Amino acid sequence: MRRSTLALALLTLVSFANYLDRMVLSALAQPIKLEFALSDAVLGLLTGFGFVLLYTVTGVPMARLADRSDRALVLAGALTLWSLATCACGLAGSFAALFVARVFVGIGESGCQPIGYGLIGDYFAPARRTLAIGWFMLGNSLGVAVGFALGGWIGALYGWRAAFIIVGLPGVMLAGALALALPAPPSAQRPPPPRPIGSTPLDSVRALLADSRFRWVLAVNGVYSFLIFGPLTWLPAFFIRSHGLKLATVGTWCGLSIGCGMAVGMLSGGALADRLLRRSVSTPQWFCCATALATGAAYLLVLTAATAPWAFAATFFASLIGSLAAPTNAATVQNLCDPRLRATAASLATLAISLLGIGLAPFVIGALSDVLQGALGPDSLRYAMLAMLPACALTAALHARLARLMQLNPPALAVPA
Repeated sequence: MRRSTLALALLTLVSFANYLDRMVLSALAQPIKLEFALSDAVLGLLTGFGFVLLYTVTGVPMARLADRSDRALVLAGALTLWSLATCACGLAGSFAALFVARVFVGIGESGCQPIGYGLIGDYFAPARRTLAIGWFMLGNSLGVAVGFALGGWIGALYGWRAAFIIVGLPGVMLAGALALALPAPPSAQRPPPPRPIGSTPLDSVRALLADSRFRWVLAVNGVYSFLIFGPLTWLPAFFIRSHGLKLATVGTWCGLSIGCGMAVGMLSGGALADRLLRRSVSTPQWFCCATALATGAAYLLVLTAATAPWAFAATFFASLIGSLAAPTNAATVQNLCDPRLRATAASLATLAISLLGIGLAPFVIGALSDVLQGALGPDSLRYAMLAMLPACALTAALHARLARLMQLNPPALAVPA
């Protein structure tokens, strides 16, 4: 118990650093746009596809390396890379240099979630796994909160470059602590499996995709992330443009409303999912189906609120409701895969999330905002974000389909121990 608790604490700090470094760019999007004279579409490319350009390519090989070697050391190396690349963002003197640095942030961070989920799968049995993933994701929400707040305040006081350097340096020290202090998981003491699954990464991917339930899990993760990451990326700019707030104010209140909402949602979602799993393996999916629809309704309130205080209050509830499904989505990936492919399975889910949520959603919203700019002015971003809300209905439909599949063919690893 002590070993698993220590491991989870360290992994939660890593996930905190992951989202801290990732979200500081969203907090600073407006001053970066002004300094480099960028359109919203180009800014969306920087915050989205600039991050996932190689994130999607390196994630599976890095996860495969982690599955075949020491997962903790691979994760520590990835953390060092993305932390140094975050510092490099602050040293960029041109948009091209900033874009390249952002690409390297994505390369490093491509290993965080897959390897972290794989390690949690090693330390925690299925009956406790979803809540453990909820705690791991708590680091994500705290990273969002601090990333927005620090980015806003440091950017207002010392400029946006200083913010990148200040948030990037602590990650290098955390990487050293991870490499030295993370205890070996219980599975490391068991005899090795009699044979590996596949001799190449492609063999592993084929083995996972042969399961139709796993293919639907990937679809759920991708479309769900489109619904979540699109608004998350653009909310600071929305509050500056549509409500006339200053950078420091937006950073503080976006950090509090989004970060606290996500924290409550992820922990509650993990605890609820573990309880719902006792009823049947499909019940958590039906719960996620309902939360997807509620998330769309909550973001509708955010984007149509007449005043900033009401919009921030609605943002808290939208973030909370939207995060309820996240632990279930991640745990389902682990519950469906062979234990020898934990990190590889998580990397495929991360690939779907990256392409649709982190990559495509910010770009689509930015491009649509540019199209609407002439007719709507500063409010073009508001209506571009509103146009994305139908993704909640598609997310709900995918969860319903996955629930039916899991009723017909329950995964053995999802049965509580």
